[in-house]
Amino acid sequence: MGLLLVVFGPVEGRTTHRLLDVEPFRDRAFPVQNIVLGVAMAAFVPVSLFTSVYAEVAVGKKAPAASLDLLYFFLGFVVAAWIGGRMLRRIGAKRPVVLGGALSCVGYFLWACRVIALSESHIVWCIVLTQARMGLMLGQANTEAANRVPQLSYGEAAGVTQTVRNCRFSLGLAVLGKIFASVLRSRITRTLTTQGMDHDAASREAKSISQLSSGQGSSGGTASNPHFVRLDVAEATRSVLLGMSVIMAIVFVVALFGCDAESNRNCPPNSGNRG
Repeated sequence: MGLLLVVFGPVEGRTTHRLLDVEPFRDRAFPVQNIVLGVAMAAFVPVSLFTSVYAEVAVGKKAPAASLDLLYFFLGFVVAAWIGGRMLRRIGAKRPVVLGGALSCVGYFLWACRVIALSESHIVWCIVLTQARMGLMLGQANTEAANRVPQLSYGEAAGVTQTVRNCRFSLGLAVLGKIFASVLRSRITRTLTTQGMDHDAASREAKSISQLSSGQGSSGGTASNPHFVRLDVAEATRSVLLGMSVIMAIVFVVALFGCDAESNRNCPPNSGNRG
């Protein structure tokens, strides 16, 4: 797919009747902000799934109570979105996007360091911090990308941005889900082997137990899951969160060196309300 995208640009640039107008990509801010949005979505959407799994399987909450934990996501998001919008109008998109990437990278790392405690009271503020970054980043990066295209090309540009976001969160969910499943099965196999079970039998049992990660056969509550399973789910969640921290470190670097610090001065007139 990457090779096709590399070929697609030059071919479209020489075509009279184009499938997609590639002119917006000549302005560096447009592809940079799409990269920022795409990479960030690889962590933003999947985190809700892994948070629910952790709350239900590792902490032992019932499914309805675990779903309520998602409300923590929006505590930081709402406030940060308001702050980010004011920053966009005053100083442009770069600073809120860079700050959002930095906060999220640190937040995911601190979150990963605390999940082994099997207590949500240790991680609530980390959840708020990591999702505050999306409030700082999402609207501002989206607006900056939209402001870099002519008005007549806005529909195409919005389509590109939305496609990038959807593809990247699907890819992020697939990759992070594979990491979670692999780490979980490996940890459970190791634990059962340490307890004296044959390796092959431990592998089969680990495959069966790891289905808890999808919530199948579990009614929630700590009593329904052995303590070692809860710890191994926490370890798998930790691996995923560290991966998300790396993802947001990439976003931070791209935004820091790729975004235009004077973007708010270079936007077309009356375009600040887009996105």
